[in-house]
Amino acid sequence: MLKKIKLHFPKFAWVLAMFFVMFFMLQLKNNRFELNDFKVYYLGMKNFINGNTIYGIPFGLDSGYYKYSPFALLPFTVFYYIPFIIAAVVYYFLVAAAIILLMYKTFQLLNQVFNFNTIKQSTILYLTTLILLNHFYRELHLGNVNLFLLLLYIVSLEKIYKNKQFTSGILMGIGLLFKLHFIVLLPVLLLFRKFKTSLTMLITFIAGLFLPAIFLGFEANNSLLKAWMETMIGHNSSISTSADTIYAWVNKALSLGGMQQQGIIFSLLILLILGCFFLWVIYKNKQKIPISSEIQRFTFIYLLAIAVIPIITVTDSEHFLLSLPIVMFSLFLLFSKPSIPIWAKIFLIVAYVFYGGNWHDLWGHTISIFFTQNGFLGLGNMLLIGFVVWKRNSETSHA
Repeated sequence: MLKKIKLHFPKFAWVLAMFFVMFFMLQLKNNRFELNDFKVYYLGMKNFINGNTIYGIPFGLDSGYYKYSPFALLPFTVFYYIPFIIAAVVYYFLVAAAIILLMYKTFQLLNQVFNFNTIKQSTILYLTTLILLNHFYRELHLGNVNLFLLLLYIVSLEKIYKNKQFTSGILMGIGLLFKLHFIVLLPVLLLFRKFKTSLTMLITFIAGLFLPAIFLGFEANNSLLKAWMETMIGHNSSISTSADTIYAWVNKALSLGGMQQQGIIFSLLILLILGCFFLWVIYKNKQKIPISSEIQRFTFIYLLAIAVIPIITVTDSEHFLLSLPIVMFSLFLLFSKPSIPIWAKIFLIVAYVFYGGNWHDLWGHTISIFFTQNGFLGLGNMLLIGFVVWKRNSETSHA
């Protein structure tokens, strides 16, 4: 069990809370309070309960298709009798509360596991918020579930620390039912012998797939599951050319251009290479036992796997919120290790700018669109991952 560390968090929490309230008021004043992603869940839930189609039709925006399992609509049934605008307000402040709680739990986790006790708390917290502010803005404006899912997987990690693998597996399985991307954690769990968590996660996932059959009947539920699979396949059909993925950057580097038809084979090849890279990172970490305990190695790979999700799957830009723990971890390394060479600090600053600095009002329309269309967000994420892997392995090699 990890030792509790006292954090002076309330001041930061109040500052963040006041900012979220002000942002909410500005959204209302400027008629910008839309929560289009939440609208997809809300209207999808209405259709689900009323027996109407939930896949293949846009809810609100042209891109507002429901892409998740039928189970993922069940939590939203609490809003069925509530008008959309009221439900949206409630959901907005739930997302805001999740940001504050997530920041606290991530900071606490990294302090406990990696013993970053000498770092000034406010410096790390405010810089992390600044780097992620653009992503927080998008999540608050659109109202997706990414923050809730990241929080769910951070809590799942805490449950593993407390040897509550059964509870952890249930939480992870529920997360999979919302976004299947988190299946990347299964190899990590197996490699670190978290067999009870792995099995419970898979059982929960399978049970969740068939739970809606209680309300719909098995035939209707099977039809929905089939439609869900077709939607996922269609959504990922352009994976090899999706701008922010690692595949697109390899395409550019190798000048392969039209990889559309060979995209699946190409993507599987890149995933295999990426998997070998992860195995190498795990191997390197296990060679130098004095520098890090088993729990440190597991936590590092676990958070790294979550951060990789947006660059190996077709996602929207707000999914890069999943790299929040890695952003905070990189700041801990930056401020706790003054021996970092200047070139590495410049490298990290460039990564922060690419990852969180694409503000339309700052760069102007032309430059901002250039960053978006050419995948600089994904590149920034890759650079962040590269930095923390390099720094951690450089520490082990000098242990």
